[in-house]
Amino acid sequence: MTTQGVFLRALFAHLLLAGTCAASSATALADPAAVQEKAPQTDVLKEDSVAPKGSGWVDSGHRFATDQTMALTRWVDSFFGDIEGDAEMAESRLRVKLSNQWDARLPNQNRVTVGGKIDLPRLANRVDLVFRGDDPDELIRGDQNDPSQSQVGIQVNLDESASGKHRTDLTVGLSSSGPKPGFKYRYHTALNANTALRFSQRAQYDLDDGAYATTKLDADYVLSDTSLLRTQNRILYGRDAEGMEWSTNFGRVRQWTDTEGFERASFLYFEVQGQTKPYSHVNNYQLGLRFRAQALRKFLFFELEPTFNYRVDEPYARRKGAWAVEARVEFLLFD
Repeated sequence: MTTQGVFLRALFAHLLLAGTCAASSATALADPAAVQEKAPQTDVLKEDSVAPKGSGWVDSGHRFATDQTMALTRWVDSFFGDIEGDAEMAESRLRVKLSNQWDARLPNQNRVTVGGKIDLPRLANRVDLVFRGDDPDELIRGDQNDPSQSQVGIQVNLDESASGKHRTDLTVGLSSSGPKPGFKYRYHTALNANTALRFSQRAQYDLDDGAYATTKLDADYVLSDTSLLRTQNRILYGRDAEGMEWSTNFGRVRQWTDTEGFERASFLYFEVQGQTKPYSHVNNYQLGLRFRAQALRKFLFFELEPTFNYRVDEPYARRKGAWAVEARVEFLLFD
């Protein structure tokens, strides 16, 4: 082939390629969507494959851990029969408890108590009849009930946040001396994935004894799915109280389930109780183990709580040590 032929063939090929490109450009101007359909998706895929800032799985994992913490805290309160937890449930729940306490230096005590609440739907969905019982968690001192709330009374839910963190109740205690108006405020939240905090303030006015108030601050730190550390702190103050009566304890709760599905739990704790009048002193240093178990039926609970107490039985007396054991049988009704 001559040099002239090669030149003409190259020129023809160049013109053909230019025509093809021009046609493509014209099509693009006439219909931009056509080009978009054929455009490579590399950039889009890259953007989709990159996780956004603040990855969702991190937030989900934190929420799951926080929910687990709150769930274990609520389980401990419910299983051990926390009066505040029972009083805030949507359904009726009553606990009938038979207890016997032996103390090396004090007379034996036998008690029958009722704790929990009954809904009063004929009045309103927010009104309940509450029985406080004498659960150990509700005692400021080992031998005295908390007078800031009556053992039997009416509870009216005035306000509760959608999240359940805040709740305010109006209370009216019922007694032979007449009605005892009061209120109760509770705040419950998770500080982080392992720590739950609960604050409550209760107050009540008695026509004979005047006003009483109790401030409580409790915290839980979850160790595992079945174990947590708990600290409980309380201050009672009022007109006829011995100054400020206070208690604080720290312990570990562990729960497990036997082969038949019955639940078990233990609470190993150390507690200090004191008062500020007639002089400021510590009433008792107490080391205890509270063992609680379901047995025979789901509504039947047995408890055994041995303690060692290093206490002052009366003001200005000498501090002495004493062993004590309390056994309880409890029936859970309307659960």
